Amino acid sequence: MTNDLVQLIAHETREAAHGDTLDCMEVRFDSADDGSIEGLAVRFGVVDSYRTSFDRNAFAWEGRSLPLLWSHDRSQVLGSVRSITTDGEGLRIKARLNLDVARAREVRSMLANGDISGLSIGFQRLKDEARSGGVRHITKAALREVSIVAIPAVPGSRVTSVRSSGPDLSAFLSASRAASATLKG
Repeated sequence: MTNDLVQLIAHETREAAHGDTLDCMEVRFDSADDGSIEGLAVRFGVVDSYRTSFDRNAFAWEGRSLPLLWSHDRSQVLGSVRSITTDGEGLRIKARLNLDVARAREVRSMLANGDISGLSIGFQRLKDEARSGGVRHITKAALREVSIVAIPAVPGSRVTSVRSSGPDLSAFLSASRAASATLKG
């Protein structure tokens, strides 16, 4: 980022804050795209297209990285899953696309443009129980991989955040001006 651009932002901030007291303002821009994505890999208690549901305690993550694949294809590794957490909704992941891989750059572009957004998991079923309607409820499973897919088997399983390749400075300046106008009344 050039000094001129940083000065432009500082000038816009001073102009917007004229007459107001501004205790603290911090703006950080990082144009480095490291391929980071976040998402909801599986939703708990939701019946998928295979008549399967997952228990909130089904997965125990051992802290090791897992492969991030394109559509469960082991020959198309896009990167790796770096962390896994659970919440009331499901199994959440933080992953990184390997931007040295052409296919990962293509997938990142499709994600950023909204062409695809699905996530899916590859797992080994260890324990399950039968539920009404022929549903198999997985109570214990070993997670093997996470895949970015066009259509997820579990409704609502999706990428929720894609790190962009750079800041949208015009949007930032517009938002700053709008916030200033609101503060001025």
